[in-house]
Amino acid sequence: MQLSLQHSIVLQTLLSFVMTCYGIVHIAGEFKDMDASSELKNKTFDTLRNHPSFYLFNHRGRVLFRSPEEEPSSVRNQQALPNPIRLRKLEHLH
Repeated sequence: MQLSLQHSIVLQTLLSFVMTCYGIVHIAGEFKDMDASSELKNKTFDTLRNHPSFYLFNHRGRVLFRSPEEEPSSVRNQQALPNPIRLRKLEHLH
C-alpha cells in the first residue's frame, strides 16, 4: 500500500513527536517535587537565604575602606587588585 505524501508527512511527524517525548522523559532523570517543602525540610532557618554562589570577595571595598595607618605599597596593591587603573582612580579618595 502506497501512502500519499500528506499521509507520510503526518505519520512521520507523529512518530517523531512520540519518540521525542519518550527521549525527553527518559533522559531528564529523576523529577523533583513541585512542592517546595520537600526540599526545604532539610534546611535550617539560618541557611534558607544563604546563596554561596553570590559571594564576592574581590571588590573595591578593601581600597575604599582601608585604615589610614596602612601605607599603600604599589607592589602589594598590584597583587591585590588585578587592574592598576582602578587603583589609580581611587587613590585621590585617601
